[in-house]
Amino acid sequence: MKILFFAFTFLFSQSLFSQMKKRKVSNEKGTILISWGYNRSAYTKSDLKLQGQGYNFDLQYSKASDHQSPLNSGDYSLKSLSVPQYNFKIGYFYKQKWSISLGVDHMKYIFSDNNKVVVSGNLSYQSKSVFIGNNIDYGSAPLLLKNITTDRDLFHYENSKGLNYIHGELGLSEKLFVADKKGDFIVSSNVGFGTGLLLSYTSLLFDGVQNETTKSLSGYGLSTFAGLRFEFFKSVYLYSNFSVGFLHKIHEKTSMVDAVAYASQHFGYSQIEAGLGLLLFKKPKKECDDCPIW
Repeated sequence: MKILFFAFTFLFSQSLFSQMKKRKVSNEKGTILISWGYNRSAYTKSDLKLQGQGYNFDLQYSKASDHQSPLNSGDYSLKSLSVPQYNFKIGYFYKQKWSISLGVDHMKYIFSDNNKVVVSGNLSYQSKSVFIGNNIDYGSAPLLLKNITTDRDLFHYENSKGLNYIHGELGLSEKLFVADKKGDFIVSSNVGFGTGLLLSYTSLLFDGVQNETTKSLSGYGLSTFAGLRFEFFKSVYLYSNFSVGFLHKIHEKTSMVDAVAYASQHFGYSQIEAGLGLLLFKKPKKECDDCPIW
């Protein structure tokens, strides 16, 4: 995915360099923006439903957290830019102040250890005991609203290699402060909303057996954001955004060998991100009435 992003950005920007002209208005029609940043995310509790051959149950009130790489981890080098939780966006101002963009929010969703949940559902194994936590042997009996504390050695669920929210956005940008007539330093506000698909990399440890990481288009998301952009010399900018949204995993593949094994859940999330961006401008045509000018 990282190679695809960089290749697309390179080809897209190269096609524009021949048309670029400096000293343009950053939120006027024809402006291109490209950004890369990193995020921290938080999630509401959810009911995690798991289904496969021999089992069908819910873990109600499940808690989870993100997992951002520490600054001293070495994950922020050019070789591993996409390992931490990151945000990538490329956008275009189709009219003054209004932009459309394509973005990827690379988050991580980690099921909490010693998670106090309520289990409901059933197991249909004929001669197999199943352990999830609290050293309770469920056997083939129905699981009817049993309170348990999960055991990390027996059960664990995560999207540590990526819960990717791939989405389109509609944004509105307003200038809040312009330092001088040249506009070499500008502070802008940015608000908008988006919707898109979820691409999940899922790892499931069930009954002490670790499944191979699976990849699937698992659902959809809705989001809204607000933030600030600090523009320098009409070329680069620093930004910070706060966003909230809703993610719904409808059918998330959890096993490479069990064709009917999947997870589903829905939850809210909040996210704060910060990063660096680049502004590109189309060269205005002669006698163009709506071209951006100073």
